Amino acid sequence: MKLLQRATGPGRRMQWVCGAEVVELALAMAAVLARSHGIGADLWRIDDWAAMAQDGIDAEGRWRRGESLRVLSRFDALLAPTQGAILAVTREPRAVPELLRAFAPAGRRYLSLSGDDVEALHPTALRLDAEIDIEWSNLSAT
Repeated sequence: MKLLQRATGPGRRMQWVCGAEVVELALAMAAVLARSHGIGADLWRIDDWAAMAQDGIDAEGRWRRGESLRVLSRFDALLAPTQGAILAVTREPRAVPELLRAFAPAGRRYLSLSGDDVEALHPTALRLDAEIDIEWSNLSAT
């Protein structure tokens, strides 16, 4: 997995983990969201979803055998220092991006778009941002 673009400027952030086949669409949508709504998206390209999931499974195995104090997958290590929800995007079947849900950093929202749903990237990102705003408002009100 490789970071292709880091969002610039102030404002809210999201992490988009994109299959190679949707990178161009994601770059275009990220530019629109930044310009029109002030939402920054760090774009990550992933070429092998299964290998990234296998790394997480191996990390969990090390933890279960007592060889590690916690499950630290490569996916977690890359995304833990970042901010915002994680949106996994691919034209592959839904099961593919869902492979990584278990290895997302603790407490982070993880949403996947797959197949033809990828065309709804813009409204989905806006909805996700709005849901997070509502959650933060509810937390700060208590």
